[in-house]
Amino acid sequence: MVRFPRVLPFAVVRIACLGLAALSLTVPSLDAGGRDYGSVGAVVVRVCDGDTVVVDIPDYPAVMGQGIRVRLSGVNAPELRAENPVEREAARRAREAMERLLPPGTPVTLSGIRRDKYFRLDAAVRVDGRDAADALGLAASPQAAP
Repeated sequence: MVRFPRVLPFAVVRIACLGLAALSLTVPSLDAGGRDYGSVGAVVVRVCDGDTVVVDIPDYPAVMGQGIRVRLSGVNAPELRAENPVEREAARRAREAMERLLPPGTPVTLSGIRRDKYFRLDAAVRVDGRDAADALGLAASPQAAP
């Protein structure tokens, strides 16, 4: 059996890390406001809250296209875990409205796809040819937190 010096694995790891660091300088950023990844068809799996759904993207490999969180671009719904009970109630109503519009199994089109700071997809979601945010009466908010 061939024995390698103990230093060799550390040298290989160090070279690999340096190579990845150099490669990352050439890869486009995936942060909010970064590159637009176009549009794609998807199927709603579930609604998380008033501005986020989970979808499957049949045209993508399972590792990249199943159970993907998508935030409605430009929408900032109230938070379900807010301390303020009035805000929690508004969040519950927003989620229920989203569940009525986008029940599981609903085919949708995602467009203007980007990544947000939580690595969710941030996209305009269209259902039956209309924008989901517009159908819910949610105007795009310039202050919408990614």
